[in-house]
Amino acid sequence: MNAGRQHVRYVWIFIAAAAAVLLPVLALNYALGVRSLGGGDAAIHASEWQHASHGVTYAPPLSANRPFKSARLLDRLPDINTVVFGSSTAMGIAQGMFPGGMTIYNFAQTGNGLPIVIGEAEFLHRLRPTGLKWLVIPLDWSLGFLYEPGVPVHVEIMPPVAGADHAAVPFLQQLQDALSLPRVKNLLGIITGIVRAPSPPAAFREMFLQEASDEYRCADGTPAKDFDTIFRGTCTGFRHDGSATFANLEPVSARRAGALIASAVVPSSKYAVGLIKTGGEPNPVFLDHLATLARDMQLKGGDVILFLPPLLPGMERAFLEAAHTGGPLRHTKRVLEAWAREHNLVIIDAGQSEHYGCVAEEFVDEHHALPQCYARIFTRYWNDRRVPGKVRAGLWPGTDAVNSKW
Repeated sequence: MNAGRQHVRYVWIFIAAAAAVLLPVLALNYALGVRSLGGGDAAIHASEWQHASHGVTYAPPLSANRPFKSARLLDRLPDINTVVFGSSTAMGIAQGMFPGGMTIYNFAQTGNGLPIVIGEAEFLHRLRPTGLKWLVIPLDWSLGFLYEPGVPVHVEIMPPVAGADHAAVPFLQQLQDALSLPRVKNLLGIITGIVRAPSPPAAFREMFLQEASDEYRCADGTPAKDFDTIFRGTCTGFRHDGSATFANLEPVSARRAGALIASAVVPSSKYAVGLIKTGGEPNPVFLDHLATLARDMQLKGGDVILFLPPLLPGMERAFLEAAHTGGPLRHTKRVLEAWAREHNLVIIDAGQSEHYGCVAEEFVDEHHALPQCYARIFTRYWNDRRVPGKVRAGLWPGTDAVNSKW
């Protein structure tokens, strides 16, 4: 009997001890998690701060950036004449890569496929903002966007609404997330940082009680302010021109690049599935919409600048040499070459990024190029544009669509 009571007492002591440890963790992580979900207010406040400071920031969550990017684009429209569209593969494109007279905003968003991108571009065309002349649009074959079926999505770019939750998550899921291992590890790191801070009370207030961090400076002197509780103090987010800093990601090492390419080229990889399934045939409806957009922009004295995003050096070559992907990819390039020539368009073919001098360390994975690589590509493009006859309709810089050789 006494042994049974001791066991019960032991269980209750264990439960009490576990609760003493877990409840504070749950409470603190829940508070952090709610703020990381973002919403209309966070996007509005982050946008207002960036408008005033021209600094680096983003509204949480980092993976759902449409509300923040929409607020920034609509705010910048009176001052710009060029919009960069696309998914996160285009986020490395920055203002400094364009010649004088072109002022950009990079509206690229995480997971934004070509059907939505065309819809966004057509929305701006319908809106007809004063001064808008150039649309920069990626044609991602590696992510399958170019081959998706259907028609472009009808899009309305609207500013975020105060009080609206753009990332609603069920309460139980929030509790589970608060006790997940990544969240617990993140909390331990936060607590460690608070303890080591010159003023622990101030550090605790900034992390748990303030809407955003205090303003600080990036390594290049740009002001930054974190409206999320992760990646604090790292200058992670978007610059005033909409380009991403990628400060939360590690560059690919030259040693690791080979393994990434080998995994990418297998038939079941996310990079090969769409290419193989469609035989490399781009969706003709997308091309028709892009041709119409380009014609209308050219009538306004501007143009649509199309590009095949850069890939990890050696990756596209591996796809061209593989039996299951080489034929479809060459077909894609033949179709794009003929279509671009027919409509007097130029497509910047940056897939083989090594031909521009890009190296593995200028990527964070197989298909996300850092600004350094994009700068090499656009510098060569604009330099060639200055030479009469060097940039002609079709794939630039004169890629052979059949053999993909320069």
